[in-house]
Amino acid sequence: MGYASRMARRAFLPTVPPPSSPPSQRTAPPSSESPLSEGRISSVPGTDGIAGVVVAPLLDRLLAADEGHFVVSWIEGLSDARTRSRNDPAMAVRLLRAYRETDRHDRARDLAAALPAALAGSPVDSARLSIERAFTALGDRRADLAEAELRLASRFLSTAPRGAGLREQLDIHLAATELEVRHGRVARAQAALRLAEHVADRLEEAPWRATVAVTLGHLAMRLSDPRAAAKHYASALTRSPARSHAALRAQGNLAIAQGSIGRFEEARLNAHVACGLAGEIAAGWRQADAYDIVSIVEIAADRPLAALTAIDDAHTALGDVDRPLLRWQLAVHRTWALAVLGRAPSAAQWLSRAEKLARELGDLDPVDAQELVATQARTLESAGHARDVLAVAALYAERVPDAYVTGVLNLVVGRAALGLGEIDVARSAVERAALSGDEHGWIYPERAATQPLWELGVKSGDSRVVRYAERIIAFIATGHAPSPSATIPPPSRGSFPSIPPLPYTEDEASLDSREAESLIYVTTPAGVTRVKATDVRQASLGASLVVDTIAHALRVDDREVSIERRRALEPLVVQLLRRAREGLSAEEILRAAGGPGPESADAEHRVRVLISRVRDLLGDPALIERVRDAGEHGKTRYRLAPGLRFALIEPLQAAPVA
Repeated sequence: MGYASRMARRAFLPTVPPPSSPPSQRTAPPSSESPLSEGRISSVPGTDGIAGVVVAPLLDRLLAADEGHFVVSWIEGLSDARTRSRNDPAMAVRLLRAYRETDRHDRARDLAAALPAALAGSPVDSARLSIERAFTALGDRRADLAEAELRLASRFLSTAPRGAGLREQLDIHLAATELEVRHGRVARAQAALRLAEHVADRLEEAPWRATVAVTLGHLAMRLSDPRAAAKHYASALTRSPARSHAALRAQGNLAIAQGSIGRFEEARLNAHVACGLAGEIAAGWRQADAYDIVSIVEIAADRPLAALTAIDDAHTALGDVDRPLLRWQLAVHRTWALAVLGRAPSAAQWLSRAEKLARELGDLDPVDAQELVATQARTLESAGHARDVLAVAALYAERVPDAYVTGVLNLVVGRAALGLGEIDVARSAVERAALSGDEHGWIYPERAATQPLWELGVKSGDSRVVRYAERIIAFIATGHAPSPSATIPPPSRGSFPSIPPLPYTEDEASLDSREAESLIYVTTPAGVTRVKATDVRQASLGASLVVDTIAHALRVDDREVSIERRRALEPLVVQLLRRAREGLSAEEILRAAGGPGPESADAEHRVRVLISRVRDLLGDPALIERVRDAGEHGKTRYRLAPGLRFALIEPLQAAPVA
């Protein structure tokens, strides 16, 4: 099955079709509820003399109103439409866009191939042609061709009148985001998505804005940003007619995003509304898909019996419809729910069915493949085969590290390792899950069963792991997901150790007085501890290296160093202290420092320069040592010298999410 034809959401972490996949999934002409549908005719008599440049603005308005089906039928209704579309640039690019937005990908591909590299019309039309070719190339997995077409589109737009081609700019940024995701260049993909959001905000309000918001939500989920995705899906929902396919798509995707960050009640409500709406306007596989969304939410909410009921409803709605990917997803989710309930034999049977369907699909993307591995591991765990869990997951626990399902897999690994008494393996697994959860806001399922792992996480030497583990333990106790970010006061510009007391927020005021005053994390070789702001000096007593992330200051022995001018090094130094035991690999050093990543041509040189600058900052080269992992292919790591006494001072809460 081609990537572009896949559904727009996945279990746990939705992976979506590239922008070439049409935002609108309608297979029938637009409903009569649209005012543009009234008095519509499928063809226009006597239109042989119509010039594309005259009708182009009207066609643009129709496309902006999500009326691609009508645009296709109108242009094709013209006499000799095929010749006209090739000879009239204005008509050609609009027909090409309408083909793509109405699922006619083969026609779009043929028309794009028949047109010249540049059109005789306006530069905006030429840019649109290159954009459509880029979308087609993305759908065909020809990333290099897509990149070349996007560069060409940008050149065309640079010659367009000021303020023209805003929709083309938006589509360039959307396609560029997908392209960067394909290449694994996360930082560049995030930058492209921010540009797309900025351009989308500048465009006039129109029905297609709902489609754009859904696409932005999909891309945010691809980049493991469920909170931003939920915002975009909610925006799409407010812009969609109440009984429409657009509302159905927005409602379902919003439920998945909300469920992944612990907003279970809202997610459940939206998922059930999607089921009801699908029953009214899209019975069949879309209704089955909506019930599958309910099962995803219920699994995340630790209600496996409710998930099984939803899956039964999905199979009833699906009937004999041929939807291989949806059947695979339903099999995976049923397997997981049965495994959580301890029904190991039934889980094993459904796992075999899921594996067979996966072989028939033959083209699972990395996150889907990761989900299948997690399901295999969870089934083995339910049968008590802890050693087999570790064997199955060994190659996957660190792949696709930002994905929700990878965190889930690591928790399965951690529980199995803890049961076998392999504490170091369990600690590494829970730290990987916690770091991803803290960064992206994930709330993983099976929280009560995983509590021993979270209690192990509280003893980590990384304050981010400790913070996340404390949040989940509080979640288990209260049943409510704590806010991942509280209001943080502006950082002090003073030098260590002058740290002003931090004011309470409304949430903190509800804590007891002891907890309310414990607003500082201090990390030392002994681990992470909470202390009052007034007790920081005592907690760091005896440390020869002190890094204060609140005051942005560093002290080596009695020498105080301001890192205000070298703030780029601060994240790297902080990471070296957080991972004092393991050290950092070259890839981790580059990510911590920001800028070009491991794929850059001068990556090795940048690592050496960064470590040299850190050594210079600390004033003693011996404080950072170079070691090599065991084995023939062991990685080179840089870590603090053993025996170095250090203290890392950080605020209790993470920085607020924009």
